[in-house]
Amino acid sequence: MAKFVLFIGVLFALTAVIAGALGDHMVRKMIISQTMGEEVVAKANLNEIELSRPAAHRMSQYQTGVQYQMYHGLGMIALGIVMAISARGQVLGLITGIVLIVAVKLFSGTLFVISALGLTQFTLLVPIGGTLMIVGWMMFLVVVLLYEPLVDKEDLE
Repeated sequence: MAKFVLFIGVLFALTAVIAGALGDHMVRKMIISQTMGEEVVAKANLNEIELSRPAAHRMSQYQTGVQYQMYHGLGMIALGIVMAISARGQVLGLITGIVLIVAVKLFSGTLFVISALGLTQFTLLVPIGGTLMIVGWMMFLVVVLLYEPLVDKEDLE
């Protein structure tokens, strides 16, 4: 169970880095093209274009998705480590991991779709994902409160 949570945490962190790199190149081009026109994309260096207000807003949404995915990837790595060294809380840890997976997909995933593709009809999924993030962190707190080392201190002496 801990290995699964660790794997997903590392996968989230990895894909956040990839999404961040894509955001600076591909997604920026898509957003400029959709909000400012193809002719702007064709005749200028994309990094030197001053973004219109809608384009800047969409880039900001995209970056928020990347940041929250990275934060939660690191959180899932921490959760996996706690699960790996604890004698208790394994099932709750796995459930917490699943809640955080759904939360990240709803929050960050929806922000990626809204910002990159302009599909604003999915906007209502973002607060649901954010709420699940809060629930997931509260569950993580309970896992930490249940923490009991696998090895007693006396056994190490």
